[in-house]
Amino acid sequence: MSKIIGNLLYGQSGGPTSIINTSAYYLFKEALKHKEINKIYTLHYGIEGIINNDLREYIDSNEYKKLLTTPGAYFGSNRYKLNDEETDKEVYELILNTFKKYNIRYFFYNGGNDSMDTINKISKYLRKNNYDCYCIGINKTIDNDLCETDFSLGYASAAKFIINTVLEIYADDMSYSKGRVNIIETMGRNAGWLSASAKLCELKGAKVDMIFVPENPLDLNSFLEKVKNIYEKKHHMIIVTSEGIKDKNGKFIFESESLIDQFGHNQLGGVSINLANLIKEKLGYKIRYYELSLLQRANVICKSKIEEKIAKEVSSFAIKSALKGISDKVVIIKANRDNGYKYKLDLVDIDKISNKERFLPSIYIDKENDYIKDEFIDYLLPLVDGIDGLIDIMNF
Repeated sequence: MSKIIGNLLYGQSGGPTSIINTSAYYLFKEALKHKEINKIYTLHYGIEGIINNDLREYIDSNEYKKLLTTPGAYFGSNRYKLNDEETDKEVYELILNTFKKYNIRYFFYNGGNDSMDTINKISKYLRKNNYDCYCIGINKTIDNDLCETDFSLGYASAAKFIINTVLEIYADDMSYSKGRVNIIETMGRNAGWLSASAKLCELKGAKVDMIFVPENPLDLNSFLEKVKNIYEKKHHMIIVTSEGIKDKNGKFIFESESLIDQFGHNQLGGVSINLANLIKEKLGYKIRYYELSLLQRANVICKSKIEEKIAKEVSSFAIKSALKGISDKVVIIKANRDNGYKYKLDLVDIDKISNKERFLPSIYIDKENDYIKDEFIDYLLPLVDGIDGLIDIMNF
């Protein structure tokens, strides 16, 4: 396709992050520099905005600077599953008509692997119908489970929040000669990147006792035995667990089979309270449980500074790529940690990311001790702004 003049469309999709609005702000800021882009439209509630003809024109003003400090998906997110063209023929026709009506020639969708599937399908349908439009995916997810990229935008800030929260809980529990068994639940359906972040608490003298990730099966009998051994020795205990922990057969240990989203995922959550009740019932210890839930992705107080910087560069790179006639790509981060943290931006085919998951590699998992290996510190520390990105606590 040759370079064309038209309007830009931007949408947000999936779970919000503390960085997604930053991505939007810098995308718009870069777009306004280029004469090929006449107007900027935003989707109201993601793909549903196209289907419902609910587009909002973006007018540059100082008001939008608050995007840099506002959590959530400012323009509205969604979890709408776009089926194949044969199944949703009328929906695809609505999408094409909306693109034509608003002369959309540049389309950027900000989301995770399901969202990349959506923009992939739309791009292929537009091309099939001879409608020229450059489509670029902006990566986003706190789960850090997108393939090809060093990390997913949103993960670093969520991880930084988790580390600092665990440090605070640790300090609080150590205020007493005999504390409780504290169970902290992070998000992470199939990938344990978020719960693994608690490993970095060691750097501030607050080593947690166990970290459970979906990639390492959990046996409840062994779990109770380890809890008893540790608590009887220390009279304090910190456990960090992913919401998606599984048994040896790969089945989620705690899930709601009655609540299923449009992508066929059973609703998770409640791991911390279920483990806490199990400990209280079987061992009789005092317990506290914390389901971090939306807090870890709505955090703007301790956002990762390097992630904000990279998000700005990713958005600018996406605009410039589209204006070069590039389409059907996702912007990714390639990193080198040999001597400090160095990175560059690149593009990969959307097919390599949509509907695919990247799991926590086994090289980071200490399966025998239900823990995370030291090598993980080298991976994550630069992304949370180094040792200075972690709060200081007393070394009890």
